[in-house]
Amino acid sequence: MTLYDAVRRVARGGPGRCAVEETGGGSATYAGLLDLADRMSCGLAARGVRAGDCVAFALRGGIPYAALVLAAAKLGARYVPLLTGFGERQVAEALRRTRPVLLVADRAVTAPGLPAVSPTALAASGPAAEAAPGGEGGPDRTPRTGVFRILWSSGSTGFPKGIAWRQDAFVAERRRWLADTGIRSTDVFFCRHTLDVAHATDLHVFAALLAGGRVVLADPAAPPAVLLRQIVSHRATAMSALPRHYEEVAAAAPPGTALPLMRRALCGGAYLGAGTARRVRSALGTALQEVYGSTEFGLALGDIDGRGLVPVAGVGARIEPLPGSPGTGELVLRSECTSEGYLGDPAAAGRAWRGGEFWTGDVAARTHDGGFRILGRLSEALATPAGPLLAPVLDEEITATGAVAEAVALPRRTDGLGSEVVVAVRPEGGGAEAVAAARTVLLRHGLRGSVACVDAVPRTEVGKVDKPLLRARWGLR
Repeated sequence: MTLYDAVRRVARGGPGRCAVEETGGGSATYAGLLDLADRMSCGLAARGVRAGDCVAFALRGGIPYAALVLAAAKLGARYVPLLTGFGERQVAEALRRTRPVLLVADRAVTAPGLPAVSPTALAASGPAAEAAPGGEGGPDRTPRTGVFRILWSSGSTGFPKGIAWRQDAFVAERRRWLADTGIRSTDVFFCRHTLDVAHATDLHVFAALLAGGRVVLADPAAPPAVLLRQIVSHRATAMSALPRHYEEVAAAAPPGTALPLMRRALCGGAYLGAGTARRVRSALGTALQEVYGSTEFGLALGDIDGRGLVPVAGVGARIEPLPGSPGTGELVLRSECTSEGYLGDPAAAGRAWRGGEFWTGDVAARTHDGGFRILGRLSEALATPAGPLLAPVLDEEITATGAVAEAVALPRRTDGLGSEVVVAVRPEGGGAEAVAAARTVLLRHGLRGSVACVDAVPRTEVGKVDKPLLRARWGLR
């Protein structure tokens, strides 16, 4: 079943229900969203897009973006976003790797020789004879099983890797997760992420649409206080964000703030410290529910309703122990519905996918209740006399001193356990006090390294710390 067909089936139960709403004022019912997708599908076909072809997106987001994904899925085409953070060289490399036949854009992007159209013009093309879904080109060109999207990894090891998903695997993985987490048709998802990334499409847009719920699309650049007011006014019941995002909203909350309708405050994408969970509960009156997954694998673990961070139904999980630490090691996952891996990068795919298992590159430990605790990236493990210590855990200890607003520890070596580290700190008050506090924590763990103050910590498209940029700034490989 295509993603388009799956959403259309859901829409039959209430075509007049609101499907997508923008905080800026726009909205679309299920019937309206599918009508827009149909018109865009005709527009794509009229411009020669066929099953198996790739369409590049350079879009700000909103209802047209969601409809365009469905339009591409209906045709059996694939889409690839050109991230707003891409410069001309990165755009050129992305186009070289994915070879799109058309660019749909509502912002400026340099793509010489590639035909381009705006989403408005695409939707206004009028009815056209749609191309018959592929099939003669082999199973990789059929709408049901063909690759329908290519999203980019974080790029922590160079140019981002393109991660390809088939439609049937994507729909099966989303439905499985919705059932496991108890998402309902009455849920309202609040999305503050750019739609170019899986955190937005998978955990918000298509989670809502496949459940028959509603998704609210916010401006990712809106101040935390504004986002908090919108969460309340739109009566959101579910959202997923990074720990930092929740921290920012909690810091902006007036005394007495409560989110009684927020039953799924999901937190993923990074290490979740106990301090963050406490501050969010205190400021917003809601308990964070940790989820763990990746663009490559989908959702793997979830701590829903206090059951512990355990595998989603249909997912197998184990730990490959680190040397000298039997209870801690790399998290290894298995599932029947995951991505197709890295497009055109067999070496990277070979490192991550081995014997039907996905080696996450993340370090986890077993908890007393049989679940897992995610500690950070394997490349961020540090050697201490007490055993391996993960950089995010060190960051949390440093910020807990009260002298540091934000800390980012960068191991000097990422190819094995070392005890040297560079720490970037954003002071809470004075710089000298922040540096001294960070050095005290390093000394406590027997770590060597330097501490540098920064005015701001750089972020990626998703909102994570841009560690490759920081490493390059200090000449770290």
